Amino acid sequence: MNLIENKRKMKKILSLIIPFSFLATLGLGQAAWIDPNPANVNAEIRLMVNVADAACECPTLIDLDVAGDSLYIWTWEPSEGATIPNGQWNASDLGLKMTSEGDNIWSYTMIATQFYNVDASTIYADGISFLTKKYDGSSIDGVEPKSVDFHVTVDPPGCVDKVCAFPGIFREDDYLTIIYDNFLESNPGLQNIDPDDCYFIPVAVAGGQEYKYINNEFSQEIAAEHPELNMFFEGNGKFASTILSDTFFRQMSENPVPEGVPIEVIKVKFRKSAFTGNISNSSELEFQCED
Repeated sequence: MNLIENKRKMKKILSLIIPFSFLATLGLGQAAWIDPNPANVNAEIRLMVNVADAACECPTLIDLDVAGDSLYIWTWEPSEGATIPNGQWNASDLGLKMTSEGDNIWSYTMIATQFYNVDASTIYADGISFLTKKYDGSSIDGVEPKSVDFHVTVDPPGCVDKVCAFPGIFREDDYLTIIYDNFLESNPGLQNIDPDDCYFIPVAVAGGQEYKYINNEFSQEIAAEHPELNMFFEGNGKFASTILSDTFFRQMSENPVPEGVPIEVIKVKFRKSAFTGNISNSSELEFQCED
């Protein structure tokens, strides 16, 4: 991937995750949502459904809790290989039974990465698709006791530290966005960086050895020599850059990480284009590879 293509990809990803005030995107009205959202998908979240909402299109499911009946989720995205299979249409798996919250609202609690057996980045990229149904979804008088298909977007938590990454758990072949909050910078010489003047200095740690992306982090020619290190200004003091870690550190770096040596940590510092003796402290982003 050349630099221009990589920049285009960066802009596309950043447009999806910045700014850091998130709005939950619901597939259909307020009939289905995630609680909480934004969500850490490595912790418990709840799929929520209001069967009384018109967007559910499921009148046969209204007041089932009052009648002592139950509902079950039936899900297929982000993975059809969930740790608890859906079961049969006429006999849902009992492990997918939902909890009645009252007032025709039902919930299902899960740790999404464990439930779907996928990494966090997949869930944030693909969202969750599911429906809710009775244990036996067989048609009665031509009507199946189920909801419409729901698709809910899962938003990642916002950045509350000086440096953080999206997604929080990432692999070498994932696009990784490094986020820097200049408002939280303690070095007076780096505070209030101009929108077009923030550069990041990355170092990969692989096999216990450091591989500097550039040999001279104090170069006065960084803007001309390494424009890919210029971060995008996203407002409110935040800068961000997106890299494909495997390509970035194994092909584009002045000190490439050898093939077959897993990248364990990314260390990153920040500076202005004109080096005046000010450079931030190093922050570490730890890979949590999921094969």
